[in-house]
Amino acid sequence: MVDETLVTHGALSHIRGFYPTLSPSEKKVADFILANYQKVMPMTLAELAAHSGVSDATVVRFCRALGFHSYLELKIALMRSLLDSPDLIFDHIEKDDSPLTVMRKVFLGSIQAMQDTLDLLNDEALDRAVTLLQNAHTILIVGVGTSSPMAHELHNRLIRLRLNCRVETDAYLQLMQAALLTEKDALVVISQTGASQPPINTAREAHRHGCKIIAITGNPSSELSKLADVLLLSISHESRPETLASRIAQHALIQGLYVLMAMRMSQVANQNEYLIWDALMRASNAQES
Repeated sequence: MVDETLVTHGALSHIRGFYPTLSPSEKKVADFILANYQKVMPMTLAELAAHSGVSDATVVRFCRALGFHSYLELKIALMRSLLDSPDLIFDHIEKDDSPLTVMRKVFLGSIQAMQDTLDLLNDEALDRAVTLLQNAHTILIVGVGTSSPMAHELHNRLIRLRLNCRVETDAYLQLMQAALLTEKDALVVISQTGASQPPINTAREAHRHGCKIIAITGNPSSELSKLADVLLLSISHESRPETLASRIAQHALIQGLYVLMAMRMSQVANQNEYLIWDALMRASNAQES
């Protein structure tokens, strides 16, 4: 665990205190963090190294020079040192903001995330994603942590089209299922950071068996993105690892995929929607009687 003194004194103050003892390359990492500490929290070690203009090994040495056992401990200390800041809850929020101002900033952040996500979509990627899903013998949808609800939402949409799809949010179970996928199947991986190890492990295993992979992520340079046959980016400018606006953008993206597929299968989609709502109405009437 992180040394509590690093948390008590504040991670940023700790970095400033150790700054004179750092090597020139380690000072580059310190300079970037001190100027961009909010942006560092969702970054992977490799991303921090790239932005600082140093090697991955230098970032590791920097962490150890400050007394952290790992890069993760550094990020935890940074987050804990900002506990009194509204930025830990949402970007650009001030303590004296009115309730309506706070609500407006949250809404505008979500709107911006959806607009940025929309701007990066293109016909070719969307058409290929829909084609892969429509033609797949089996569809496996995976996500862990805060991506789990998005995985379940996509599953809820696709079963309406009578597609043979499954959803799995347990790291070990999704890896087991990925081992049984073939070139006739499709894997959908949802991971905003693209750095979470369980989805990457699942994607690697599916890739080994020739399975086509669709990645919904906010990190185009991640290993997950490189494994994907189709990349659908969900953009968010929030500084926390678990972004809120990105989930809304992903939700809109998922709804859009469903509508595109339903349009291709309009007769089946309409018939299935009728059957679903008829069943729900009958269940509701039975409860009332």
